[in-house]
Amino acid sequence: MARRRRAAAPKGRDDEVRLTAALVTFALTSMILMAVMLLAPVVKVGPSEGELAPDFSAQSYSGGTWVDFRLSDLFNKSWGPGGDGDWIVVQYIDTDCPYCWSEGELMSQLHSQWGDEVTFVTVVVELGIQGHESNREEIEAFRDKTPYDGCKTNSDCADRPGDSHPWTYVDDLNEKTTGDWEIPGTPFTALLQPDGIVAWNPLQHENDGEGIETAIQRLVGGA
Repeated sequence: MARRRRAAAPKGRDDEVRLTAALVTFALTSMILMAVMLLAPVVKVGPSEGELAPDFSAQSYSGGTWVDFRLSDLFNKSWGPGGDGDWIVVQYIDTDCPYCWSEGELMSQLHSQWGDEVTFVTVVVELGIQGHESNREEIEAFRDKTPYDGCKTNSDCADRPGDSHPWTYVDDLNEKTTGDWEIPGTPFTALLQPDGIVAWNPLQHENDGEGIETAIQRLVGGA
């Protein structure tokens, strides 16, 4: 008995089926991704606790030549509580500010104790106060504790309290970042989680009196 053959599919039909399947798959994937993006919590950017620290880029000095620096390059976006990653101290100073001069010793102590777990960044601004005039030479001398007349208005930078600071100093003498960070004055020191979320802002602890050293111990040290 002769076998009956199945009628051949019209030419090009298989290609149409594959194309349709691919388009459907792409559409479903796009819808899922869009839903994830819409449902994901939006993190507010700002200097308050729980907000994503305002990003900035500027020239920085770490003991060699001045190079480009971006704060967000330090963030570990995949970090979670209990995970690995360096916490970040962001300190704002004016090299002519007497309080910043005195805080140089505290910062040396904090770095000595926490330098393996915390990345330190000092941002140098120039407040609009008579006698507060700075430049990169003064920033370098303040950081390195080298001879330069001009720190704390008319003091030798080599006499600054504390040791030389082996971390990054950022030039923001034009105060381009102070608005986003809502800096009321100097010194101002905040602590960020490894993912860039602000964990501690001193302005939110004026009533309880908690300082940066206690905050690091509590948040990083687990005390």
